[in-house]
Amino acid sequence: TSSIPTIPTSPFSDSFPTFDVVGFQQLGPMANGNADFTTSVTQFVDNLSWLRGRHSMKMGVDLRIEHLDVLQPPSPTGSFQFNNILTSNLTATGGTVAGTGNAFASFLLGQVQTFSIDVQPTELKPRAKVAEFFFQDDFKATSRLALNLGVRYTLNFPSTVVEDQGAVFNLETQQLDFLGQGGQSRTARSLEKLNFTPRIGLAYRITDSFIVRSGYSITWIEQAGITTPFTTPLFPFIQTTGQRSLDNINAAFVLSTGPSVPVANPNPDSGLGQGVFAVERNQESGYAQQWNLSFQKTFGSDWSAEVGYLGSKLTNLGVPDVNLNQLTTEQLAIGLTNPAALTGQVPNPYFGQIPQSSSLGGPTIARQQLLRPYPRFTTVAFYRNNVGHSTYHSIQSRLERRFSGGVTFTAAYTFSKLIDDAGAVFDAAILTGPAASFQAADSFNRRLEKDESTGSIPHAFSGSFVWELPFGQNRRWALSGWPNTLAGGWQLAGIVRVQSGSPLAVTQATNFNAFAGFGIQRPNLVGDPELPAEVRSTALWFNKDAFAQAGVFTLGNASRNPVVGPGYQTLDVMVGKEFPITESVRLEFRAEAFNVTNTPPLAAPNTSFGNTAFGTITRALDPRVFEMVMKLHF
Repeated sequence: TSSIPTIPTSPFSDSFPTFDVVGFQQLGPMANGNADFTTSVTQFVDNLSWLRGRHSMKMGVDLRIEHLDVLQPPSPTGSFQFNNILTSNLTATGGTVAGTGNAFASFLLGQVQTFSIDVQPTELKPRAKVAEFFFQDDFKATSRLALNLGVRYTLNFPSTVVEDQGAVFNLETQQLDFLGQGGQSRTARSLEKLNFTPRIGLAYRITDSFIVRSGYSITWIEQAGITTPFTTPLFPFIQTTGQRSLDNINAAFVLSTGPSVPVANPNPDSGLGQGVFAVERNQESGYAQQWNLSFQKTFGSDWSAEVGYLGSKLTNLGVPDVNLNQLTTEQLAIGLTNPAALTGQVPNPYFGQIPQSSSLGGPTIARQQLLRPYPRFTTVAFYRNNVGHSTYHSIQSRLERRFSGGVTFTAAYTFSKLIDDAGAVFDAAILTGPAASFQAADSFNRRLEKDESTGSIPHAFSGSFVWELPFGQNRRWALSGWPNTLAGGWQLAGIVRVQSGSPLAVTQATNFNAFAGFGIQRPNLVGDPELPAEVRSTALWFNKDAFAQAGVFTLGNASRNPVVGPGYQTLDVMVGKEFPITESVRLEFRAEAFNVTNTPPLAAPNTSFGNTAFGTITRALDPRVFEMVMKLHF
């Protein structure tokens, strides 16, 4: 248990705090290292099927109730930061003298520069319900044509929280509205009542060996546009509070005395000086459209080939937070001619209103903060705002030889492209407030995010085979007795996969515009980042000279994912045999080799512009692995 006094009590009070001594290894656990949660899904499914002439019909219902009980304050016993400033010499104007001060000395003296702690007194219990109803008809229209027609109706009921422990930031009043109180709805989102989706498919047999298939469907995703159904912000029932040095001369506090961070009960002004969550109440659920057209041809009794097109479009996908409390690019550009108009300090009109523990609580404040839409708050984000989109197109082919003569194999090749405007989704953990690092270059211009996705794999080939070696009983070269026991009945199998690399995001290690609410800053692209294959190496995977630093008050012109990472090639092989022991007992033996060629599966290169490792690959995944397996069947 921490002996630092006045630390707010926590269900995890026996956890070691985090000590961040700048320039040294962090002491203590990483964030979210302590958690106590349970999840459950109660599901009721019922289907009814019946046949009528050429129709095979089916209808059904799927009801789900989803529970989450979670206690997970990211830093339950506090995070203490120590730097060199408080032990530095001072200039006549109160600034620090370069080359003086020592962060470890500040730590030994217990002089805390900044302190933060996440407070969650009790478990939070989000709840969600989903109801789906469907009808489908498999109709054999003719001897050659089969149709599949269906419709599904989905009700994604907006999530609630037990005891209404949720709140939404009101963009007009700039206060928190507590759900289920004062006439507010118990939910943060509205129920959509018209979520009908069609499903259409057909199969047409042109000849006995040639078939064409096609289909189209829409599927509703969870209301958040991703796999979590919970759409209610839990702040301030879990919140971050803290304390900091107000003048960089005097410590925020000394460890021996502890912090002074009174934790107030949730109230409409709980978010002052912090990040808060608003909600787009009428935002629609996410949904996926899929369509395909394929042709399949069989040759003789053993061979079949298939080629087809598959496409999909996902709408209203969950995306990472964006900051509504960011300067516009036009306001940011003011700094190019007059930096002080943004960075200069002015008297803080909200001094005394905002807690002094906040970075906005001092007697002076930067001019740019007063230009923001919500100047009394650090960040304002739409909670789990599903406004992302993706589009996928592919040509897929497959060749198969059915098992015959002791041999079977398949080979498949896909040529595809995936485009989206979000390379990641929002954090599915419970959040004390909006993330500090937003993944959009400009929160007000999502068009800058549209690019080939980090999940796009343009070329992918896979193949597999099984070969029963022609030695042994009932095989081409028959064996009996002990030769059959040792050399007969062996099987050789393998899987090969070769795929091209995926696009990667490049951002600047130093975000010069973070002060203005911009989450990331991309560099400028001044050349072609791709290197010829014969030049590329782990020491220089792409042309890092194709990038140049974007300065303060500007956005870099590089796209979201301008470079491509390493491809992937692997061959796995297995040789095995079964040894009969008795009529009902047999021993199976397998020798397996994964990545048998020991081709290094390279990790992604460093894409943080300004980092000394930029453009290099310093890590590889698993090398060749051998495995012996014995299994007794009885």
